Amino acid sequence: MKAKLLNDHLWRGLLILFLIGAHLALLGPGSPAYGQEILPDGLVGMFERNDGGYFTLVDEATEEEVTKAARVLDIGDSYIDGENRSWEVTRIDGDTVYVRKTSDNALEAVKQGQVQTKAGLWSRLQGLLSQAGRSRPRRVAIYVTHSDESYIPTSGTHTKEWGDVYKVAEALKAEFEKRGFTVSLSYNNHNPHDSQAYVRSRRTAAELLKEQPLVLIDVHRDAVPRDQYETVIEGDELAKIQLVVGRQNENRDANLEFAKALKARADQEYPGLVKGIFHAKGNYNQDLAPRSILIEFGTHETSLDMATKAADLIADVLPKATGTSQKPVEQAASRSTGWIIALVIAGVIAFVLLNAVGWEGIRGFFGREFSSAMGVKGRKEGQDPDDNKDPDRHGAHTSRNRKGH
Repeated sequence: MKAKLLNDHLWRGLLILFLIGAHLALLGPGSPAYGQEILPDGLVGMFERNDGGYFTLVDEATEEEVTKAARVLDIGDSYIDGENRSWEVTRIDGDTVYVRKTSDNALEAVKQGQVQTKAGLWSRLQGLLSQAGRSRPRRVAIYVTHSDESYIPTSGTHTKEWGDVYKVAEALKAEFEKRGFTVSLSYNNHNPHDSQAYVRSRRTAAELLKEQPLVLIDVHRDAVPRDQYETVIEGDELAKIQLVVGRQNENRDANLEFAKALKARADQEYPGLVKGIFHAKGNYNQDLAPRSILIEFGTHETSLDMATKAADLIADVLPKATGTSQKPVEQAASRSTGWIIALVIAGVIAFVLLNAVGWEGIRGFFGREFSSAMGVKGRKEGQDPDDNKDPDRHGAHTSRNRKGH
């Protein structure tokens, strides 16, 4: 008997060890420990070249240059250029990236107002309430993932501990505040500029989103030659901006539509301001919110002054592109919010009634009211209102009429 029990315990022990071993094998050496955050795909990695080089995007059909990029690209990534032509990456050969044109006007379908629909009902309600109610200010959140990025003409270097991009973020904050926004600007430093930079900045982005901003902006600068970004708008020499949307995030459709709306509006207000839109591999923490955007202000070869001038213009464009301009949108937002509140109240009343008396009770109630209303109408049109009150008087009146005849 003891031998049998010992044998049973032995087999159970071996089974437990087998299950533990299988579990560890499935997890693998790189799997997160219990309680550790599981990071989304496309968050860890070097998404920009750090060797000082850049790629040249070339039309595979004509061999003509489309643009230059320091961003690491992959097959299937896409780019909308300054003329709103859309290109898709088909092949990469060293520093040459071959692309094919997929559209002559990638912004044709963009209409103001579609952004709120793509971003979801909650985002739209939040925007309306923030405009109509003083207790919910219109808020923009700004942070810097690559804290070292700087401008050589201004600082003599392209990288330093506290990069010039913080000055761009400050300029952006000031311009939004001039336009009536409340701005949350994080000065968190996320150095070094390595494969874990977006992991560190993710904590900053999550903290900023607790304040429920309408837009979350990550400020960067590019690393391609100066001529790719320099421009003159309304007589001012300034740096173009470029928008980047990650392909590896659950909000990529909403964020891409948001970027398109920004460019479409900028093309109307300040033609040439937006260099283009990259829809490239990476997450960029844009899975956290449906209005997250990475904006590159110029390149390392343009000056800080040129970048801050661009910040002024994009701060003017963004409220109009998202429908959050203070006037006359405030009045429209107030009316829209009123309708929303009225519909919600009506829905609650209907729900309570339905649960209290049911469909039969509601139909019976309205049936009685309808019948009553029709009865009153009939008396008013064809009956003496006193007829039913005094039967004797009615009979006497009838007798007198007979005698008279």
